[in-house]
Amino acid sequence: MQDNTRVLYLTREDMDKVGPSLGEIVPLLEYSFRAKGEGRAVLPPKHWIERSDNRFCSAMSSYIPELGFSGCKWQSGDPANSARGLPYIQGLYVLTEDTLGIPVAIMDAEWITGYRTAAASALAVKYFMKPAASSLAILGCGLQGRVHLEAIRAVMPTLKRVRVFDIRREAAESFARDLGPKFNLEIEVAATAEGAVRGSDVVVSGGPILTPPQPTIEPGWLVDGVVGVTIDYDSYWTPAAMKTMDLIVTDDKGQIEHLKEYGLFLGLPRLDGELADVVVGKLRGRRSEKDRILCFNLGIALEDIVTAVEIYKRATAAGVGRMLPR
Repeated sequence: MQDNTRVLYLTREDMDKVGPSLGEIVPLLEYSFRAKGEGRAVLPPKHWIERSDNRFCSAMSSYIPELGFSGCKWQSGDPANSARGLPYIQGLYVLTEDTLGIPVAIMDAEWITGYRTAAASALAVKYFMKPAASSLAILGCGLQGRVHLEAIRAVMPTLKRVRVFDIRREAAESFARDLGPKFNLEIEVAATAEGAVRGSDVVVSGGPILTPPQPTIEPGWLVDGVVGVTIDYDSYWTPAAMKTMDLIVTDDKGQIEHLKEYGLFLGLPRLDGELADVVVGKLRGRRSEKDRILCFNLGIALEDIVTAVEIYKRATAAGVGRMLPR
């Protein structure tokens, strides 16, 4: 019988000890997108609170019956946090087992969000990149930029060149200094976003989410065959650049429609489908080496729950974490 008097609490340090690697999270997310595409998952709309300007709080819940768990993440975002030495996104995740509906774990949501977001981008790159893609641009060199390099490297074995840009040049320089030797890659710090994007086979944008957006990526910056993955909504991609895409997908159409109420995605020319449609074969992905593909990874709660369940199982097996009275 599940103990309903105590709940497991996992800190970021606990999750560092037992959490799956980025390479291990990618197939977990592939499973969650397959469940979504086949109608085997429950994914309510994200609950959104606009605190002021570009500061927000949101709640993200989901349920996969066959997994035996439901869960909810409560988080906040503030673009001013980086200057304070704090993460842009902060929050907690609550995991509930399905048999009796008992909350079994509370864990750091920053870890989950950071790793599953990068793994979701890597999943999109895996499905959409052209054969022998070798160059990567990363716009935004904070936590997300760093884990994105590791995640995409795991699915892009032909990666040879990385260019990075951040409005804080010291962040980009630290990125190159720390991760170049770690991954045995030459990482070039670009002076502008354009300098990073031009000539790159894969472009990941991960700057602050701005309302209204202040996009900069123009069509002329993009090469044929490019894959764009954005985790900052439409903050970096101009409507003109979007119009040059042969395929535009997202992780959740409903979320994009909801975000239009907040002044986002108003320049989006169309949506061809969801990443889940491609995973289950309902929508064809790349058709030729010249296809330009853009994927808006907004972040969905199904990514959180499969990651949280894996962490919970590993933590309980290893005896990691602290039991707290309820």
